[in-house]
Amino acid sequence: MALAALIVALLGIPIFGAITGLVAVILGSLAIGAIHHTRQRGTWMAVTGVLLGLADVVGWLIFLGVAFSRPEALVNIGEFEPDLESIEHLSPRIARAVRANVLIETREGGLLGGNGVGSGVILRIDGDTALIATNRHVVDPHFAADEGQAGDGKRADNRLQVKLIGQMSQPGRVVWTAPDGIDLALVAVAVVGEGAEAAAWEADRELTVGDDVFTIGNPQQLGWSHTRGSISQLRLQHRGLHTIRIIQTDAALNPGNSGGGLYDKEGTLIGLNTWIRDKRFSEGLGFAIAFSSLLSLDPPPLRQRAERGPPDP
Repeated sequence: MALAALIVALLGIPIFGAITGLVAVILGSLAIGAIHHTRQRGTWMAVTGVLLGLADVVGWLIFLGVAFSRPEALVNIGEFEPDLESIEHLSPRIARAVRANVLIETREGGLLGGNGVGSGVILRIDGDTALIATNRHVVDPHFAADEGQAGDGKRADNRLQVKLIGQMSQPGRVVWTAPDGIDLALVAVAVVGEGAEAAAWEADRELTVGDDVFTIGNPQQLGWSHTRGSISQLRLQHRGLHTIRIIQTDAALNPGNSGGGLYDKEGTLIGLNTWIRDKRFSEGLGFAIAFSSLLSLDPPPLRQRAERGPPDP
């Protein structure tokens, strides 16, 4: 039986191993049991037959799965640029929010470094430089909000690329991070083309549960995507000496939306999309940090604008 198991396992390589491999496993197992009781030779042949039989079964199942699977088109969705012509036909409130959205990509240093993609919102354009609000975890992959990291405006050796609508990606730099593990940051980047615009925002915008809202972001790298929903609830988060207002929304959010804008029905920025719950267990549970909470932290890069007032609508 040990010899038969080895021969059948070898035949299973070119022949239909899903069945012959199973036969080899059965013969080898019986042989091992018989050898153990009778103290005969052939253990190595029986064990080899079992192992080869298992390899036959697994290999042939993988082969059949690949052979009979339906081919799918391989598409890099990152190549899907937004149709700029479509923006010309949007309502002014949505068009401005779309033009204020940016795509942020980070790459960690080292051979094993990976890429991360998120969103951001242009708050101000001064000459050839745009000031962008986003989440800290978008620009700092090592950030852990529950560790209460200090805001120091620094990042590890991650390379930061920022793409504004209608222009090529440009290197960006973090100019501020929030204190006490608050998931907020400000980024500066050069403006080298036309089309980008600062979002409309106010220092103290009234929010009400049930209000209609919409988001602009880059879910799964599908840049400048619009989704809509409503405010589900208003919540509070305590970080150190700070109390942060959180907006719960049922607007569709996906990985890549982090740092993107949440807007009221008038197109005014009210929050930065920050968290989503696991969609395997919940649906329509997204959370944004209220924009008023960012202003309450008084970040120096925004201080001058806060004293002069919000951008013109």
